[in-house]
Amino acid sequence: MSFSRIVIHIGLHKTATRFLQRAVFRQLDDEQFLVNPEPLFHDLRQAVRHPRDPDWAAAAKRAAEKVRQEAGGRTLVLSDPSISGDMYSSHVDYQANLDLVSHLFPDARILYFVRRQSDWLQSAYRQSLVKGKGIPIERFLNFYDGDFRARVGRRVYGARTIEAMTLRFLEIYRAYAECFGAESVYLFRQEDLRRSPDAVYARLAEALGIDVLPPAPARVSGNRAFSALAIHLFFRGVRSAPAAPPASAADTPADGSLPRLLSLGRQLRTNLIRHGFDRIVYRDWDLLESHGMRDRIESHYEREWARLTAVADELLQNGPGDHVLAHAAERESATGNEVSSDRRMGGR
Repeated sequence: MSFSRIVIHIGLHKTATRFLQRAVFRQLDDEQFLVNPEPLFHDLRQAVRHPRDPDWAAAAKRAAEKVRQEAGGRTLVLSDPSISGDMYSSHVDYQANLDLVSHLFPDARILYFVRRQSDWLQSAYRQSLVKGKGIPIERFLNFYDGDFRARVGRRVYGARTIEAMTLRFLEIYRAYAECFGAESVYLFRQEDLRRSPDAVYARLAEALGIDVLPPAPARVSGNRAFSALAIHLFFRGVRSAPAAPPASAADTPADGSLPRLLSLGRQLRTNLIRHGFDRIVYRDWDLLESHGMRDRIESHYEREWARLTAVADELLQNGPGDHVLAHAAERESATGNEVSSDRRMGGR
């Protein structure tokens, strides 16, 4: 017996994913829903994190076939933001992952959350500090000498970086809507989880095939980012604006894990901030205010964000369908984010 339906939550990262997994998906009735079953969840996660590895794709296919046979008429729910692509490479691999997911589950419903690009970039920076080196936000965003630049490599001086001007949020929605059908793709803004939670929950229940979502726990542990004050105090390398790196600064970490003492030290620092300092003194400020970075980012994405907002608003009011896709159907150039050599460099 197969699934009654399939619902796949593809992220994005940093759009309340952990909250949705804990407060919504984990609360679903086990007799009606099969949520992130193993080994399918593991094999699919590895396949989308290594989109050019045919062995992981084959493993995910075998696991999908096995769990389909054991579904017992339940609804399959898969939730992994890695499906949307590598967050630190502007989701350049989203199409390869879309091809895999649509091959494994062609009849799925898709849940997709976005967030204002400037806020998402700042949150991505804070996330990069959890296990990575302490670098200034300017280096993370490749902002040098008053301008956002293409990065010289996936990592610079051993730290992750991202290209601020090559995000693909609208492009990903359109690709999924055109592949699965607009009636099967639900796009939400993270901001609406705060402003209009009941409307979002109603549409989530609709996608899952139930009347209402089960009650959420009284308390859901979150994934709160490091405060700006903690970043300033605990990461010495963030306090000065960096110079543009030479091409030779690009590097790939050696195979294997970090040296044990370094890894333990970073974990200790994370625990100290999350469970100690930030619980006592959580002082925050906008890290993008310096150099006018926020204004530059929001100006660049102004039209695209307006279009994403129109899509999300239309979906909340009237449900998914071609009428929603129409809000995102104009040429990419109309959003002010032309596909150019600068965008293609986001995949490096």
